[in-house]
Amino acid sequence: MIQSDALVQGHHSLVLDPPVIQPGSPVLLTLHGLGTNGEDLAPLCEALQIPGCRFILPDAPLHLPGYPPMAYAWYNFERHDRQELIQSREYLFKVMDRYADDPNLRPGRGHAKETKPIIIMGFSQGGVMSMEAGLNYKGKVAAIVSMSGYMMDPYETLLKAQAPFDTPILLIHGTGDEVVPVEGSRRAAKALKEAGYEPILKEFPMGHQITEESLQAVHEFLVKHI
Repeated sequence: MIQSDALVQGHHSLVLDPPVIQPGSPVLLTLHGLGTNGEDLAPLCEALQIPGCRFILPDAPLHLPGYPPMAYAWYNFERHDRQELIQSREYLFKVMDRYADDPNLRPGRGHAKETKPIIIMGFSQGGVMSMEAGLNYKGKVAAIVSMSGYMMDPYETLLKAQAPFDTPILLIHGTGDEVVPVEGSRRAAKALKEAGYEPILKEFPMGHQITEESLQAVHEFLVKHI
């Protein structure tokens, strides 16, 4: 992959591109967990082995007191302030808007405005944000993946959801997760079903982590829906 850097609203994103970006190829927005940054999940993008995809790995916009430099958060987990989550969601909408534009369009080719499908996935806090932003983005979201995540407030997240009910949604969680208990994904799946979505919940005998087995499940899901 070809690595580059970008800024959206003053926040850094790592961009991983294939050698050639085909018209209409998907963008995979990949969201890190608490206390890390976009580069943390770069190895995951490589390991997924999804050819032709553009991976965008934004740094979360918040830096919490007591954390080292380059360690970011989508919201303060101790306060669970929904307003912080909404601010991070709005930032992600800006990132999604920027990379939904197809860079392969040329004058006189295709429609005046075409967009690329956005797939949004994340781990831990990033999983929370993948559902929050993916379900509420006004553009086209091709699929949503949450690994070891949860919904802070299912009612508020789903109240004005924009994503169609047939949007593919995958929830991955470890049954031994002591950081974000598996009940987080179970409750999210229940809320999604009650709202009219058809999420897939897959549980694995692991902790707060990504294993080869769980990564394979994500790979198979993405290959099916790209």
